[in-house]
Amino acid sequence: MPIRTRLTILYGTILTAMLTLFGAAVVAVVAVALPRTVDDVLRETAKAILEQSTGPIDTFTIRDFPNLDSLSDVGVAVQIINREGVAVNTNLKGNLIGFLDSDSLKKSLAALNGPYVEYQTTVRQRGMRPMRVLTYPIVGLESDQVFGFIQLARQIDDLEGAIQTLIFSMLIIGIVGVVLSAVAGAAITQRVLGPVDQITRTALEISRADDLNRRVPVTGNDEVGRMGMAFNEMLERLTSLFRVQQRLVADVSHELRTPLTVIRGNAELMYAMGCVDIESVEAIVKESERMTRMVSNLLLLSQADSGQLPMKVKSLDMGAILEDIERSANIMSAGRHEIRINVCGDLVVRGDEDRMKQVLLNLVDNAIKHTPNDGRITIAADCVMGPDKNQQQVKLSVSDSGPGIPAADLPYVFDRFYRVDKSRSRELGGAGLGLAIVRSIVEAHGGHIDVESVLGEGTTFNVWLPAYEPNLV
Repeated sequence: MPIRTRLTILYGTILTAMLTLFGAAVVAVVAVALPRTVDDVLRETAKAILEQSTGPIDTFTIRDFPNLDSLSDVGVAVQIINREGVAVNTNLKGNLIGFLDSDSLKKSLAALNGPYVEYQTTVRQRGMRPMRVLTYPIVGLESDQVFGFIQLARQIDDLEGAIQTLIFSMLIIGIVGVVLSAVAGAAITQRVLGPVDQITRTALEISRADDLNRRVPVTGNDEVGRMGMAFNEMLERLTSLFRVQQRLVADVSHELRTPLTVIRGNAELMYAMGCVDIESVEAIVKESERMTRMVSNLLLLSQADSGQLPMKVKSLDMGAILEDIERSANIMSAGRHEIRINVCGDLVVRGDEDRMKQVLLNLVDNAIKHTPNDGRITIAADCVMGPDKNQQQVKLSVSDSGPGIPAADLPYVFDRFYRVDKSRSRELGGAGLGLAIVRSIVEAHGGHIDVESVLGEGTTFNVWLPAYEPNLV
């Protein structure tokens, strides 16, 4: 069953239950209140009759209660009954003749010697209209002794007719209300869920057409609108990942094609020569090692992307690590560059020592490759306040005096297989994965990396890592 149908049925059911409860409550209140109103009128009438009596209450006779006939004109029937249950005065006539509530009278006579009781009841006799009857005790002035009763009655068919009309009106109003609510609920549900249907159709069209460039329409800022925006953001992310994947596959294919071509060419050459050629074997080994490094780097990036990069985290003294990096840099440079190191204070971070050395060695190796002979490479470390001003950060910098990086290329230097000077990078043996690996390792340590460069002056890579403060742990 469609959700809009279920919601419409739910709205209709809830409204029906509410109208039923409300109507039943209204009818119940009216059905109780109207008879009580009649009882109040009859009670006041009984009190007025007693006030007009002329004889002593304990010996009253028919002559002691005059003007009872006047009550017939207002539709009130009256009987004056003594202690023996005999009517000594009455105004019964016409269709009121024969009126007597014997049950209330018997109860009243049975209670003569006890506390006086007032009885109200509705009498329905064949051939007579329903009447509301009040049996009111006549009590002595000096004591609580009951000397008789005044039994009053009033026809209530008009009241019952009003109650029936109310019930009928409530029923009609309820039916009309339920029908209108069902129609309104269906319209509202259609309006509310219409954008959801549109999102569903668009998603299906995107899936069937493999067109990730399409977007769902967003209207308003309600839950449905935010769902549309979230869906569009997801599509943006998928589109970006899809493009990265396409570029990655293309780049991997391109990078692997060159060493595979070299390996195949040298193998075919040795096959044609019918002997082993040392230079061909060396070329095959070199290209095989290059492919091995590329596959290892891709595996490392894949582990970093999935958050499963293996690390042995401990407290690291960055001063000691930078001394090792300086020695390695001098060996890698072979005296062709000036290597400087500048460490300010005791710098401690939490991380994996091998991974941290890998980051710095990659940056230093990159600087050596792109710095002319007799150029300068500076490795610096300092403790600075983070951007949020709440945590100290260790800033590691690797600067060179090379040609610099064009501003248009700076946003992409950390992308996989991206090379500023592709021809020169291939000559240097790079595949464009070094900086991508550096960024992944730094982010796995909870830090970030950025780059600054000026053409003709050099480039600086800055690594920001949270400083380790044992007293705050």
